[in-house]
Amino acid sequence: MEIKIFNGPDNAFQEYINGTSFTTMNEVMMQIFETEHSYTVRTEDSEWKPKIYEYETIVCYRQEYSSMSTNLINNIMLLFKNVECNQIYFQNPPINIVESLQRNHEVTVFYHDFEKVDFEKLSGLKEIYTERIIGQERVLDVLLSVVNVSRIRQSKRPVVIMFYGPPAVGKTETAKILSEALYGNDHIKRFQLSMYQTEHAYKFLFGADPQNDSLAKDLLSRENNVILFDEFDKVHPNLYSAFYELFDEGRIRDNNYSAELDNSIFILTSNYSTKDEIKNSVGPAIFSRITECIRFADLSPEAKNEIMTKRFEESFENLPEEDKELLSGVSRKEMVDELSVELGNLTNSRDIKNTIEKYLSLKILLVKGIL
Repeated sequence: MEIKIFNGPDNAFQEYINGTSFTTMNEVMMQIFETEHSYTVRTEDSEWKPKIYEYETIVCYRQEYSSMSTNLINNIMLLFKNVECNQIYFQNPPINIVESLQRNHEVTVFYHDFEKVDFEKLSGLKEIYTERIIGQERVLDVLLSVVNVSRIRQSKRPVVIMFYGPPAVGKTETAKILSEALYGNDHIKRFQLSMYQTEHAYKFLFGADPQNDSLAKDLLSRENNVILFDEFDKVHPNLYSAFYELFDEGRIRDNNYSAELDNSIFILTSNYSTKDEIKNSVGPAIFSRITECIRFADLSPEAKNEIMTKRFEESFENLPEEDKELLSGVSRKEMVDELSVELGNLTNSRDIKNTIEKYLSLKILLVKGIL
């Protein structure tokens, strides 16, 4: 029986099995358990013999471990005692399954390769950033330089970048742009760390049951090599040890899963104001693992005005056709000028967008005569 273990995202796993005709692991389990149950009911049948289940190829997708019991995961070979199969593919299996298979069979392990950054992708990053981020021109120069570190570095160690500064001025959007420029999609693996404040945080970061999500398990299935830890300043200091090896060597292993993150780029966002505040808050162990801290500045009046104009056009074009028709007799410039009066009270892109949407809503109701 040929056993292959694949560590990587769904689309790459589909390419790896290459259109092979197969039976899924869930289908195999259902067939075996249903048949075994029917034989158990007829225990008086002295002629009963264990059934041999024959398959050409079995594929176990990463989602299928959630339907397995912990006992089955820990004793996976029991499932195959009466199974004859030419080859089995496992996607992102728990550590216990890997170790059990390796004790009993010769196993091929494959890791999906995320290639290093090249000059063409850096040029693409500059182009997309310039089009979409307003008021943070200095950030681009520093960002390009630090991302280029991952290209020239001899090792496959990750690059860790802390984006800090006021909220809603482009930090998270820049991380998405980085993902899009380097890997052709914005399917960034994003973790909202403000949500991990309780016992659930410990279980997620260090692993609990193999059927449940964990940081290592989620990173195994990432679709590109840019990983975003949003609101890193909300992480409890007692949990920092979960990130030491991850940021230092690009490896993570919890109670159930192990992931390799060669050439990865970690983006940490926070509302810290200065580098000293970052160092004092996260401590020397985490701070020493950060490749670069990049400050996002408060928006200038000129930047806020540019954002107001751009976001207004986007919001207007996204209105239902009926509403756009209602406002067709009103000058767009006039509406933007009315909105610009509020800019002094607005501090970031989120405030500006919310103000535009409320303004358009009120304007539509007034023109319609409802108000």
